[in-house]
Amino acid sequence: MSNTGAPPQRRKVSVVAPPTTAASLRAAIAAEPRLELVAAAERFVDLVRAKEFPGDVVLLVEPAGAPLLAHARTAITAGAAVVVHSDADHGLRESLETAGAVIVTEGASPAEVARSCAGVDRAARRRRPRAIDPADRRPRLSHSERRALAHYVQGHSTVQVAAEMGVGYETAKTFLRRVRAKYAALDRPAGKRAELISRAEEDGIL
Repeated sequence: MSNTGAPPQRRKVSVVAPPTTAASLRAAIAAEPRLELVAAAERFVDLVRAKEFPGDVVLLVEPAGAPLLAHARTAITAGAAVVVHSDADHGLRESLETAGAVIVTEGASPAEVARSCAGVDRAARRRRPRAIDPADRRPRLSHSERRALAHYVQGHSTVQVAAEMGVGYETAKTFLRRVRAKYAALDRPAGKRAELISRAEEDGIL
């Protein structure tokens, strides 16, 4: 006869939080019967070193910014569901949600944050990526790379590009190689001059 009255297994939670909020969050997690706190740290790098990392859920209470997104992606890749408790702007929220994180606004109480950790669905953590805006597919070219591209697509040879820019041949060649690599990384091939001309026209460089 099965024991149907057995309590459900608690979710193991790892937390990154500053000292100002860590105590209240630990108390809220301890009070939530569906959760078990297994690791806590002030910095994400310290949490990653804990043997309990990532657990079932990683709670990130960090300032909004690129490091927060990187930490969320790392935890998700490690196999955890991620709950972010931060005042992220619209762009960061979209990136976090696309990665699969659940966002809890900064004004939420510790109890609300704990309930979000208990209810987050790890199996469905990843969302379908949003359509890529054309602006997001423009490589971030340095000023010199952009100048080299502009000269090259106007018919100049690499030697002529170097002369126009007042740099050595190898330097000009490096600029153009970087341009091609950056376009390739965005799945916009630009190995040939004709392809570079097309890319320059598409991105308003010509």
